Amino acid sequence: MSVLTDRLQHVLASPKPMIHDQEKWYVTTDIQTDIARVQDCLASAGVLKGERILLSYANSYHFVCLYLAIIDYGAIVVPINPNMPEYELISFIQRSRPVSGFMGSYHADILLKSDFSDCSMGSIFVIDTKSFLTKRFDQTGVTWLESNARGKIRNLISYQTEEDSLAVLLYTSGTTGNPKAVGLTHGQILAAIENIIHSHELSAEDITYCFLPLFHINAQVVAVLSTFLSNGKIVIAPKFSASKFWNVINEHSVTWVSAVPAVISILLNSSPPQQISSHLRFIRSASSQLPMVNARRFEQRFHVPVIQSYGMTEAASQICVNPLPPRKRVLGSVGLPVGVQLKIVDSNGQPCLPTKVGEIVIKGDNVIHHYIEAANQNDFLDGWFHTGDLGYVDKEGYVFIVGRMKEMINRGGEKISPYEVEDVIRQIPEVKDAAVIGLSHPLYGEIVVSYITCQNGQENPDKIVKMVMAHCQKSLSNYKWPAEVYIVDEIPVGPTGKIQRNRLKELNDHRDQNLKTKNMR
Repeated sequence: MSVLTDRLQHVLASPKPMIHDQEKWYVTTDIQTDIARVQDCLASAGVLKGERILLSYANSYHFVCLYLAIIDYGAIVVPINPNMPEYELISFIQRSRPVSGFMGSYHADILLKSDFSDCSMGSIFVIDTKSFLTKRFDQTGVTWLESNARGKIRNLISYQTEEDSLAVLLYTSGTTGNPKAVGLTHGQILAAIENIIHSHELSAEDITYCFLPLFHINAQVVAVLSTFLSNGKIVIAPKFSASKFWNVINEHSVTWVSAVPAVISILLNSSPPQQISSHLRFIRSASSQLPMVNARRFEQRFHVPVIQSYGMTEAASQICVNPLPPRKRVLGSVGLPVGVQLKIVDSNGQPCLPTKVGEIVIKGDNVIHHYIEAANQNDFLDGWFHTGDLGYVDKEGYVFIVGRMKEMINRGGEKISPYEVEDVIRQIPEVKDAAVIGLSHPLYGEIVVSYITCQNGQENPDKIVKMVMAHCQKSLSNYKWPAEVYIVDEIPVGPTGKIQRNRLKELNDHRDQNLKTKNMR
């Protein structure tokens, strides 16, 4: 077996509570029993080593058991958003070609309606919140599963896995192009876990609170697998709740949390608790750019360190992270590379000098060498993975990200980072959040356009727009000033809080089209 599965089995061999979900602590013997049940299902469906298994279920104890069981069996887990609508679900299955799947009733009903004719799966297993696995469907009909079935088909013998065996298949978000299939091996995931345990100083004394979506790499590797291999405990929630957050932290003596900038922003705008557990060591921020002003306000208000980090699916999660206190943290920086080689290169692939902006490229034991499926493999050159992120490294080695290459705004030859303009706009107390994009312009090529949400709704919008313009004119060079500012009810973000700039451009195109239609009348 791989080192990853060997270490997971070693952790589960010692009796102890490990996962809290729905007001109940599950112990390692519970997890072992349910992993065995899942693996019996895989065997009954004739699943072979290296075949792909769809996993569509909400954050829960059950998700973790399913995820671990599939990996330990020797198959490849393919997690997806359990709320994915029908068209996307069918398209995803046709693209990823799983042979079987575990899912809740929503996706099961969609597939059963089509009698599996639109997908590659020979069977599916339906998950029930009370009895876990209840039914198996295939082309011959439905089979009811025994609630206490354990080890009756394969006697708990899994296929042998190696370090280069694929464990997880994920697809990039596709916010700047078509999704690419990222296959992560047992060895790459283990390398990422070890980097996280080392940089976060995780131990058996730690308890994490996991509410980020488990169908994304962050929650899978950072929260779940790193906690498991450090012998810690996990408190799972179906999703983030501002009203429950501090209560959970205090009730369970949570020691650290993996969050995203949107969560930090929401907590800043919610009522503070009367007290915060002294066990809470830090809150980690990842998945998208954390506004510096929010990080500073959060630490001043709650007296909890915010640890900014940087990761990608292609690196099995973490690439950089700020050191924990009392070591030096730099707000605005994503920290220092951990367990990876990182450099900044110019358009010719040559290394940049400190503080010079260029593309971030990386390599390491946790970084993939190619995409499983992609239109091309141009992101991999001479052993380095080209991230598509623009940034720089200061003289102390701290990494700063200024934007995605495809998101940078080119106004008359001047390159503008949307992150920089957003950070300036967020300094205005009346502004709740901001998103900046570049829109085409006949004279300048592109112009800066800002979308904002307000703290108190859209009261006196003209005044707030003038306020934004004036503040930008005072704080930024003139070519960075927004040419247009729009107040919106909300800024579109993905499941991990990343601003969906392509959707903002679509909204603008739709608005322009409406204006053209009106002008023609």
